[in-house]
Amino acid sequence: MLRAALVGGLALAATGCAAERTLIFTSDPPGAQVRLDDEMVGTTPVEVPFLHYGTRRVTYYLEEHRTRSFLVEVKAPWYGRFPIDLISEILIPVGWKDRKRVHTVLEPSDRPTDVPTQRSVFDRAEVLRRAGPNGPREMPPIEVVPALPQPTEPAADDAPSSSGGASGQR
Repeated sequence: MLRAALVGGLALAATGCAAERTLIFTSDPPGAQVRLDDEMVGTTPVEVPFLHYGTRRVTYYLEEHRTRSFLVEVKAPWYGRFPIDLISEILIPVGWKDRKRVHTVLEPSDRPTDVPTQRSVFDRAEVLRRAGPNGPREMPPIEVVPALPQPTEPAADDAPSSSGGASGQR
């Protein structure tokens, strides 16, 4: 009898975490790329499952529109707060659905999108490659020291001898 209750309890616990959490991203106009925290998740409209509540950074990208980035506070519903979540998600797996909608209006950009050329990307890569592991850094301006004037006439002891030969040799 005890064994049957234990197996039944384990089977019930295995079906737990029945809450389906989804973030739904939309934009006006549609078709924007969406980045959730540090991961590209799709093109609007897009639905993304999530596990944890809290603050998330959302960024929308759309050509010829301003990039829009902001923080979203994803709050847990009443049945997802501790200690109620132990009962609502594990002991009584009802199949809760928590769908959070995030919508934004993207403004057209006043200036054309700056698309880097392949040459500019290669040039920047070369600068970074030459900078070494510490990366490029600001260098202080080089102080220019004027050069000493060069003598125009040879000095007296540098002048060739008038005998025309090597002196002191026989």
